[in-house]
Amino acid sequence: MEKLRRLNPPRLRVIVHGRPVYWALLLPPEEDLEAHARAWGGVGSWEEWLLERLARLEEDFPEAQEVELLGVWPGNPPRLERVALARPRRAQEVNGYA
Repeated sequence: MEKLRRLNPPRLRVIVHGRPVYWALLLPPEEDLEAHARAWGGVGSWEEWLLERLARLEEDFPEAQEVELLGVWPGNPPRLERVALARPRRAQEVNGYA
């Protein structure tokens, strides 16, 4: 999470099995998440927001062994940089990481 905060990309590309499943997922400002959580509930940090998104991906792609998150910055071509590599809970259990 520290790398995500340090790089602060405007968007994320989500890769599952080498295939992009989100090309340019908007990364909401953390302050907006905190304010929304205070006013209406819901997730209040990037950690919670990402965990929620990863849980959805785990449901949509139960066979996924890992999910790669790339920061995306404007440009032609856009600048891409890996910000995280996540292993779904099921994959961790199957591979003995749990």
